[in-house]
Amino acid sequence: MDEDVVVWDDSFIVGYALLDDQHKKLVAMTNELIRGCKEGGAAAQESFGQAFEKAAEYAKTHFADEEWYLTHVLFPDLESHKKQHHKFLFDVVNLANEVESGNTAPIEMVRFLKNWLLNHIAVSDKQYAPYMKKIGRTGLGTLL
Repeated sequence: MDEDVVVWDDSFIVGYALLDDQHKKLVAMTNELIRGCKEGGAAAQESFGQAFEKAAEYAKTHFADEEWYLTHVLFPDLESHKKQHHKFLFDVVNLANEVESGNTAPIEMVRFLKNWLLNHIAVSDKQYAPYMKKIGRTGLGTLL
């Protein structure tokens, strides 16, 4: 399962310290979930459950912060970005229910989280980085 560990890569940097730090923390939390899956039996369930709740709450905070910034810089694709966040949260709740009912293994959920997170940062979040840098040069960058 070591191949499941997420390795932060500078290619994920969007160029704004707060958002980059939050992305790094989400990666660390994903790795914590992976470690929780490696534990056996009841310890794995408890560890996974606690780590998942922390990660889900932190993701909501990050999404709110990111959307706030994108709103204030008038990012033209904000609605699409918000929809991605909402769909992710919806999918995570459904997967969590599947894990809790025993229909899905925790590691499958972690793989979903890892793939979504890395793809979202590397593709979707990277789309706003050039726009925010351009806006920053016009004086709105002080928000960041």
